[in-house]
Amino acid sequence: MLRVTLVNPPQFTDYPQPPIGLALLAAVLEKQGYQVTVVDANALGIRPENIPAYVQADVVGLTAVTPTASAAITAAYHLKLARPDVPIILGGVHATLLPEATLSKAPAIDVIVRGEGEETIVELLQALEGGGPLEGVAGITYRSGDRVVSTAERPLNKDLDSLPFLAYHLLPWRKYRPHPPHGRAMPFAAVVTSRGCPYHCAYCSKPIFGNRFRAQSPERVLYEVDYLMKRFGAREIAFYDDVFTVDKKRARAIADGIVRKGIKLTWTCETRVNLVDAELLRSFRRAGCYAIAYGIESASREILEVLDKGITLEQVEQAVSWSRRAGLQTIGYFMVGSPGETPETIQQTIDFAKRLKLDFAQFSVTTPFPGTKLNRLMGERGQEIPWESLVYSGADEQLSPVFESSQLSRDDLKAWTRRAYREFYLRPEYLWQRLKTVNSLGALKMNLKGFGMLLRSIVPSRS
Repeated sequence: MLRVTLVNPPQFTDYPQPPIGLALLAAVLEKQGYQVTVVDANALGIRPENIPAYVQADVVGLTAVTPTASAAITAAYHLKLARPDVPIILGGVHATLLPEATLSKAPAIDVIVRGEGEETIVELLQALEGGGPLEGVAGITYRSGDRVVSTAERPLNKDLDSLPFLAYHLLPWRKYRPHPPHGRAMPFAAVVTSRGCPYHCAYCSKPIFGNRFRAQSPERVLYEVDYLMKRFGAREIAFYDDVFTVDKKRARAIADGIVRKGIKLTWTCETRVNLVDAELLRSFRRAGCYAIAYGIESASREILEVLDKGITLEQVEQAVSWSRRAGLQTIGYFMVGSPGETPETIQQTIDFAKRLKLDFAQFSVTTPFPGTKLNRLMGERGQEIPWESLVYSGADEQLSPVFESSQLSRDDLKAWTRRAYREFYLRPEYLWQRLKTVNSLGALKMNLKGFGMLLRSIVPSRS
């Protein structure tokens, strides 16, 4: 059997997260009998040019989102220099969205896996091992002479219960650091229990999982949670589903199952304000959930419409109120610099975030990722968007925002983002609100980490 190494390229973040997609592919390949290793260059701080020293394999698989695409391509270049005979495969969101463009920029990459890769990677390895043709493998893009060939799309996986548990045993799992306000209890793990989002926000693309919602059964979720706790000592789990409560009955069953089985777990999740109710949130709190994150984006009704968000400000207020009454901390995600944004609408959003009495607020600069309505809008304006600039840019980022207008320059947007953090977090009433929640050593540590992040967000970069 082939030896396979899966590589997560570096981002050099202070808070590396588990590469869930790679961990799942590793588990799938192990189940098929392959000898698998995972090199998480992000968690281990390995530069792209040094990755070949960590790889001894017959096939290498890389993953990339748009902000890490350049690092993945650089790693592939050095891997091909070191081992010209080793096939290099790239998967992930970026490659799925732009397979031909990615191959044209990366001659070291031999094959791209598009979309969900669990079945595709097995068939691809079988074809590579047997020396057979690749055209029969659905869901890939590859070079054939001077041509780039894309095979048929692979149908989405309908049975998520059949997937193996994430291969955390192949990851440097003690290196992962939850991003504040997550991280009350350590060790920490993250899982994704569903795929697909039926909503159509203008800033979001869904090239891997699509719009059709599919989910693991509550029983399957509880089995994996129990496994992570017993095998790795996990004390906190982040459910990184795009929208954890699309199926509120399923979400409630997971929470009730945690209580029924006596699982002592601390956890968090993310969802939409129009997909919760008071009783569901109370059931979450009983089950050990301590924080829930909502994508709010803006306090301008007009901007919410431009973003195709599909929520109202009244729903935001109701969801946050229900959450607070249930005893859950609330996290609000906001974007600055969307089409139609003005200094007045940004201030409106900052004031709204303060009025909601959120426990935490994240202010990011609107970013038009490939495959999104916002990206198409930028293209219509005739603006070419370099991959390297497409990050979830906050005030502390070195790279400039992509959007700008006659009213808001790139520098204006960065200044406004710093101002948003200052106005929200440096209020006496907010500081008192935070102090009242510090009831454990874990909460104290998390708040101190968050304060460090805040300082980086409000102090302008010197570069």
